[in-house]
Amino acid sequence: MNQELIQAFSADYILDNLGIAYIYVPRRGIIKEGQGVRDYYEIECVDIGFRTEDCTFVSLMENVGEEFDFYNNFDGKRFVVDFKHISELCEEYGNYKPKYFVNLFEKKVGKCYLWNYQNSQFEEIKEQKFFKANKKKKKKIGADLNIVKMYNQVRETIIAQDEQVKQILASVYKNQKIINSSLDDRTIAKLKENIIVYGPTGTGKTEILTQIAKLCDVPIVIEDATSFSETGYVGRDVSEMLGDLYSIAGNDVNLAEKGILVIDEFDKLGESATDGTMEGPSRNGVQRSLLKILDGGTITFREDNYDGNLIDFNTSKLTVVALGAFSSIKKNDDYSDISTKDFIDQGIMREVMGRFSKLVPMNHFSKDDYKRILLESNLSPIITYQKLFEEMGIKFSYDDELIDYIVAEAEALECGARSLKTVFDGIISDELFDVFAGNKKEIHLTVPKDQSKSYVARKRAAENRKKVGFH
Repeated sequence: MNQELIQAFSADYILDNLGIAYIYVPRRGIIKEGQGVRDYYEIECVDIGFRTEDCTFVSLMENVGEEFDFYNNFDGKRFVVDFKHISELCEEYGNYKPKYFVNLFEKKVGKCYLWNYQNSQFEEIKEQKFFKANKKKKKKIGADLNIVKMYNQVRETIIAQDEQVKQILASVYKNQKIINSSLDDRTIAKLKENIIVYGPTGTGKTEILTQIAKLCDVPIVIEDATSFSETGYVGRDVSEMLGDLYSIAGNDVNLAEKGILVIDEFDKLGESATDGTMEGPSRNGVQRSLLKILDGGTITFREDNYDGNLIDFNTSKLTVVALGAFSSIKKNDDYSDISTKDFIDQGIMREVMGRFSKLVPMNHFSKDDYKRILLESNLSPIITYQKLFEEMGIKFSYDDELIDYIVAEAEALECGARSLKTVFDGIISDELFDVFAGNKKEIHLTVPKDQSKSYVARKRAAENRKKVGFH
């Protein structure tokens, strides 16, 4: 089907012997000048576009990260353009090869830069480098990392959940091995494991999966179950979870299909069924909608929700992980004796539970666990600040008693490991202004003298008020 090339904007343009319109339009782009530095330039560059049958203009020039600012002149020769988008459009609408446009931009405007989605940085376009980098690669898990090395790397961040890390990693790793095999989709769907990870908040459920996805080099999306509803109700449709994963995968549906879909606050879908709230029908509808994803079939959704292309998403290779506190079903102050029946009694549909073949309970943190997180984990607020201050040339130290104080405060806050950061940020906040103003070259932290606003004091006061109320 022939498409007519047209002028995009009110600007002078030149038609070459192929009938392509070169439209010179002032725009603002992003150029990477140095390591970690992004400067903004107003530039005059070439715009090329096609008109479809319905007279919609499709531009082959796309900005990266920021909107272009029109009508500002800049005498520069470099500009940023999303060549992945150009490559797709020029073949779809104009039947032209991407190489022609690379040559065109090099000739017309000078150096070209490509936004590298994987490395999150700009790279100068060289023809061979560009085409080599954009070739489809079938990467198989395990080529450069074995499961033992991956396990040890995750444990550098996740403390006191060794068995949980092992169980979750084994399932995700096995799934990746299966989906990269020559097995058919039906067999893959039968062998693949979906997982429920449950336990106290702030114990590392989300972080474990984020770390594993990074090591496996697969896309991951974390969705809040409470923001979705059954089709026909107010709220997001469950199929949009797949759309989000597709977007994170750089609109590569084959890559997205091998990704990890994490459904957080999964326990909330059951609570409405047992507490008699009006949300019950809608939340049950969400569970029914999730069955379509868990069954391993193909779900079709539209890019950009409304006016984009239709995407067929094969869920047979997708790893689905549900997360939740499920605090109302714990027994004996822990989750060790929980069974599938307990989840069903909590309001999770029997059909949904049947699609989750592995249940992983998280450990509750002890005082010693909190100390280990502070002193050993890569996510420790103390360790991260030490790295920052070292970079700034600031000498940093603290009293040993401070560790016990932070742990006690975090336990009183009852938000798991994330409480450690909340407490530590409150302690160090008074020092940061002088540090960043250049007035301090050394920080030594001690236990705060004013205990009146501590979380431990607040908790005790609340408990005393409660006791008085009973009397």
